[in-house]
Formats: sequence, C-alpha cells, structure tokens
Amino acid sequence: MNNNKVAVIAKKEFFDSIKSKTFLTIFGIFLVLMLVSSVMGINNYNKQLDQYQKSQVENQNPDKNSVFTDFPEPKLTAVVFQEMVTNIGVIGAILAIILGYNAVSGEKERGNLKLILSYPLYREDVVNGKFLGKIGVLILTLAITSILSIACALVMGVNLTGSDLIAIALFMVISTLYLITFLGISIFFSTVSKSGTSSILNSFMFWILSTMIITSFSGIVADAMVPTDDTAFYGGKISSTDSVSIAVSDNSEINLSEDGGESTFEKYQKKWKIQNTIESFISPTQNYEQIASAILGNDFVNSMTGSDSPQSEIDMFEILSGKISNIITMFVWAIVSLVATYVVFMRQDIR
Repeated sequence: MNNNKVAVIAKKEFFDSIKSKTFLTIFGIFLVLMLVSSVMGINNYNKQLDQYQKSQVENQNPDKNSVFTDFPEPKLTAVVFQEMVTNIGVIGAILAIILGYNAVSGEKERGNLKLILSYPLYREDVVNGKFLGKIGVLILTLAITSILSIACALVMGVNLTGSDLIAIALFMVISTLYLITFLGISIFFSTVSKSGTSSILNSFMFWILSTMIITSFSGIVADAMVPTDDTAFYGGKISSTDSVSIAVSDNSEINLSEDGGESTFEKYQKKWKIQNTIESFISPTQNYEQIASAILGNDFVNSMTGSDSPQSEIDMFEILSGKISNIITMFVWAIVSLVATYVVFMRQDIR
C-alpha cells in the first residue's frame, strides 16, 4: 500500500463529496434538524429542572396542602441530546448512504475506474482512499453539528460539566462509528452493483430491513417465545409481584394470580430481553440507539430488562462495559462491510 497515493485519493474523495449538491442538501437538512433538536431539548431541560426544583421546595414544606411529588433530577445530556440520537439514526444513516452509494459504481458508469487502475497503484489503495476520504466528511459533519449544539446550550445559559462534555464526546465517537458502518455497507453495495441506481436501492433496502422490519420480526419472535396477556398490561395494574389486578367496568377487580409461575411484569422483562438480543445482532441502528442512550443517561432498555443500578450512580466505564456486546456488534458490522468490499473489489473483473 502506498500512503501517498491513498492520501491523494482520499483528498479527492473528500472535496468531491463536500461539493456534491445531493450531499449538501442532506447535510443542510441534518444540520437544521440537529439545531432544532438542541433548542427544543434545552427548553425541555429547563422546564424539567424548574419542575424538579419546585417539587423539592414543596416536599420540604409538609404543611402545604399539596400532593407529595418527587420528580427525579433531570440529566442534561439525556434530555438535550436524546432527540439527536433519532436524527442521527435516520438522517445520519441516509447521509452515509448518499456518500457511499456511488463510490465505485459511479466510477464504473463513467468509465473512470479502468483508467484509475491503469496507473501504478494497488486496488487496495483505491478502496482505502475512498473510505478515508468519506470518513473524513462524516467526522467533519458530526464535528460541526456537535460544536453548534454545544454553542446553543452555552448561549441559552446551560452549564455543561466535565462529565457532560465526556458523555457528549463519547456520544459523537459512537455516532461516527455508526455512520461509518452504513458508509461501509453503502460502498459494499456500490462495489457489487453495476449502477448507482441499483447500489442506492440495495443500500436503502438493507437500511429499511435492519431498522424497521427487524423490529417487527423480533417482536413476533419474542411474542411466540413468551406469550403475555396484553389486557393485563394495557387495561389493568401491573406490578413486579406474582399477581396482576385488572380493573373492570363495575369498579371491582379481577385478581390474576400466577402462583408458582412468573408475574406478567417478569414476562414482559423476558420478552424485552429476547427482542433486544435479536435486534442487537442484526440491526446497527438498534445497537447505536441503545449505546448512545446509555451514554447520554437515558437507558430505556436497561430499565425494562431489570437493571437495578440508578443511572446517576454508574460511571462511564460501567456504562460502556454494560453495552460491550452492542459495541462489538457495531464494530463487526463496520469491519465486515470493509472486508467484504476488499474481497469483492480485488477479485472483480474491471472492463
């Protein structure tokens, strides 16, 4: 591998990508959504913080005729940046696909690939250069959006602590890995496809399959493995004890005791674990959302699957350790897409 030649190809890919009208359009939409999410998140955080402070004052005055309330203190990163997880999960993936879908197939259609390979360079130099150039674009994109989001928070009077900045930095690292995963998948389809049209269609089909269809599939499998009574969950009261009471129209209650078996709540916990496991192995998006939410302090999956440790008492190392399987799966997706691109491109007959 010739590093100088790789750098030249990477530089060309980088500047060609940021000059693309399609990329600039998607990037503009992405940037606006991220900024809107930041402003809405900050306003929501301020409201929740006011609510928390009022509840603390009321709880210290037992003589007041008010209902006892105990709101948990809102976590800054969980409230402000959580909406960004969804935006990166959807718009970010589309951005990565747009960057990669034409990387090889576009060169084939224009007849440039045969000309490029006629120069004294290895095929791996072409693949490495294209990957590195487009990864640089993704890093620049996330760097711009994160800096602007932090600037919005500071301008609106939010104080960011050192732990908040560490969480944001880790969030951006995981977001970069996620986007690289879809970039690799998109470049792989660009390599195996004869045209840019089929490449982008295959890339989006994979995204839809791994994001939407797999969620429905995992739910069906979990339902089949752990049957539950939805009436008990939606129409009645559910607790972690071994009985479930359902309210009926005549204000009486039907007590559904499950002596010697699992409570309905425990069944839902088991069902969530099964669904989460299936999605973790197959869906890069579900992996990303779970890791990012845990880093930001809003780990919904852990709360449903029986984690007893409060988020505020868990340091970042413990959070990442608890999500190690998700992180490994994301790395596997990124590495497999890169290796598959190498294998196909090295053996391809370029005419």
